[in-house]
Amino acid sequence: MPRNALNSKLEMHASEPLYKQIEKQILDCLAQGEWKPGERLPNESQLAKRFGVAIFTVRAGISELVAANILIRRQGKGTFVARHDRQRQRYQFTHIFRNDGVKISPERQLVSFSRISADRSIAEMLHLPQNEKPSVFRVECILKLESRPIATMDITVPARLFAGLTARAIRESAENLYAVYQEVCGVNVIRIEERVYAVKAGARVANTLGIHAGDPALRVDRIAYTYNDVPVEFRSRVHQAFDYHYQISEGGV
Repeated sequence: MPRNALNSKLEMHASEPLYKQIEKQILDCLAQGEWKPGERLPNESQLAKRFGVAIFTVRAGISELVAANILIRRQGKGTFVARHDRQRQRYQFTHIFRNDGVKISPERQLVSFSRISADRSIAEMLHLPQNEKPSVFRVECILKLESRPIATMDITVPARLFAGLTARAIRESAENLYAVYQEVCGVNVIRIEERVYAVKAGARVANTLGIHAGDPALRVDRIAYTYNDVPVEFRSRVHQAFDYHYQISEGGV
């Protein structure tokens, strides 16, 4: 797409604040691939001219995206599209902690990689056309901490968006899987929704984690989204619940 393809002026009399319109315009540009992960955006003066607004309005819109870790400001260098393989973002979406309060960063071991037809529930979650029997990639992994299995992880992604994804790409990368999606498939995860359930470990999970069937376990289901709230991944992790817990902090002063 040409660099100035999304250059329409904003609606000055719309009910939505101009800075929110700027935020959406930039997200549209990112969704269309105008600026890639790691690339620098035009400066604020250039963006203000492009969208027909004041510089402070552009700055406010960019600040919203910086707060969401979609963009990164570098002092004296400009504003860049965030990358998931940056160290500060590597475990951005990790909410599992040991019971002593330490956030864990387990290693990933690939168990299987396959292409299957999506069932109804997956098709609904990932907004796939159910009448076309869409294909998905299913990835099964074990998460280990100090060589000890602590969780199982099952992942499903739409094959049409992840055409370049392979077992080898997953196996050979020690990075966050979202960095793999970014580098190999051009898919950028910008937010997640998670639901946490208290469950009893099934026989397969119990055998993998070295616990007993029926022992308490923690299941974390996640849907990951790219720009414009398009769902691109469903993953389900089951952790043994004796040594780990889910923790998230919000707000502050």
